[in-house]
Amino acid sequence: MEKDAKYFIKSASMLDSSTFELVFQDEVLIDLEAMKLIDTYCAAMLAGRRLKRLVVSGKNTLMSKEARLFGQKKSNVNKNLIIAEAVVVNTLPQKMMANFYFAFIRDFYPAKFFTDINKAKEWLSSN
Repeated sequence: MEKDAKYFIKSASMLDSSTFELVFQDEVLIDLEAMKLIDTYCAAMLAGRRLKRLVVSGKNTLMSKEARLFGQKKSNVNKNLIIAEAVVVNTLPQKMMANFYFAFIRDFYPAKFFTDINKAKEWLSSN
């Protein structure tokens, strides 16, 4: 069975007129192929709008190195479309991945990781 983006995404929706929320499924490994599917799916939904982005990691969900590198490249390409990004993490490995990711994108737009979704939303609303 070939997986599509919805296999990896629990939900993808607009929280308000300027904030997009992407919630990943629990217990999945997002590899390069999956990341490309997710990118295409989200790009179609967002249609080039400039937005804030809230990314919620699934419990025990991880990304391969290739997927992370692809995400970093896409952040560079899309840096003019992202106002700010908050990432909610659940585990130490996710925190480590977020730190690495943010080190790469820190010059593109404001970004921060959280363990509490409400604090992430509050931070995004102030940006």
